[in-house]
Amino acid sequence: MALMDLGMYLAKSTWAVSYAAASFVTLVLSWVAITGTATRNRKINIILCVLSNQLSELPLTIMCTDACFYTWLNLTGTFQESLLVRFFYYTNIITAVGLLYLFKRSFEVQALGQKFLDQLAKESKDWIELPGPTTARFWQQLLSPFLWSGDYTLYENIPYWTSKEQLSVIKSDGWESAAEMSLDIYKPHTVEGGDDRPVLFYMHGGGWTAGSKKIIGPLLTEMISQDWIVVAVGYRLSAKAGYPTQLLDCKRALRWVKDEIRTFGGNPNNIIVAGDSAGGHMACMLALTPNQPEYQPGFEKVDTTVQGCLGLSAVVDLVDMNNVCNHDGRGRFIRDVAKREGSPDSADNIKFLSEHSPRFRIKGGAGIPFMIVHGDIDTLTPVQNTRAFVNEFRNKSNASMTYLEIPGGHHCFHLISSPRSWYTVISAGQWLTHHFDNVAPVDAAKKLQVHEIVEWGWTV
Repeated sequence: MALMDLGMYLAKSTWAVSYAAASFVTLVLSWVAITGTATRNRKINIILCVLSNQLSELPLTIMCTDACFYTWLNLTGTFQESLLVRFFYYTNIITAVGLLYLFKRSFEVQALGQKFLDQLAKESKDWIELPGPTTARFWQQLLSPFLWSGDYTLYENIPYWTSKEQLSVIKSDGWESAAEMSLDIYKPHTVEGGDDRPVLFYMHGGGWTAGSKKIIGPLLTEMISQDWIVVAVGYRLSAKAGYPTQLLDCKRALRWVKDEIRTFGGNPNNIIVAGDSAGGHMACMLALTPNQPEYQPGFEKVDTTVQGCLGLSAVVDLVDMNNVCNHDGRGRFIRDVAKREGSPDSADNIKFLSEHSPRFRIKGGAGIPFMIVHGDIDTLTPVQNTRAFVNEFRNKSNASMTYLEIPGGHHCFHLISSPRSWYTVISAGQWLTHHFDNVAPVDAAKKLQVHEIVEWGWTV
């Protein structure tokens, strides 16, 4: 009997300590989510960013989880017996106030997005209202945040290398690295080969050394529902040569898409590059360096122009001369990503960083439309550099630049399904539709021009 009592006491103590620890962590993360507090350590910032993003985008889920935990402690009698639980119960009331504030902030994007859509409507005459509490879509997304349409066909892991490139990569980096050079195609069921639908060419983030093309988020869901062809691009994450291997791989993927996408119903002359974080950086670089031989080894004469660019939480300034990054961004990129020798502040490395910073690749004259989306409390890619890029683009280029700075948005907040994400995604989707989804229907004769995928040595 004594052993049973001891066991119950230890179990209750464990639950009490767990509740206290969870309450304390949630309180701290709520503060980080509200203020955008950062440290000088990149790894700690990544952890804080991932966790605070959950609180910022899913505050009601966090509150419900806490309520379930609290109910369990009541049912087991732990609440009545533990001063620790009672103390942190009152602490959680403070946290709940913070979470409700975060939920309220997520709706600030509705006004921003609606103003943006109203401006688009003046040009297109196609007015759209963002979903609010009186609409079915609002409640579908709120109550089922991971709602995903299944009305598409997925073609997975299609390699985009040539046989010569494949052998070279296997020799230098191994088969696993060569397997990373593949893409996924999402084709809506309503689209047929030869339909010439717009193509969203999307590159995932992950600091150039991590991530997956399988993480596509609400934006790609939205565009698939609008009958766009979506291409999710994979690239080598651990090549011995380092960056710009990743960028060159994305150029190779673009080469393949231009040659083969009509088979899936996409238009090779209507490709919009997009990406988040490091993927956003490469989307901007693809858009700003078309047909440049140094980025197209072995396929220098292939046309790599695109029609538009959408950057989400994109890295646009690797130089960061004003040191607004919350960590040693230059040093990390030179050492761990580009794998270059010497000081990151040396003249040679600064030149390299400048050449691969979208901010310093902007040219005058005509260009393609850009849209940049960035959260105003991003601690991994500070918004100050993005503002400078946008201003420089508008001063140098005649092309249109649309910029949405999202209140309360952390780094890559748009990958989590939430009111803030969906208001942002719907706005971005309408921008894409406004600029690029105006192609006339394809006649039957042109559809017959679709060919089998044979040039690259495999069939689908």
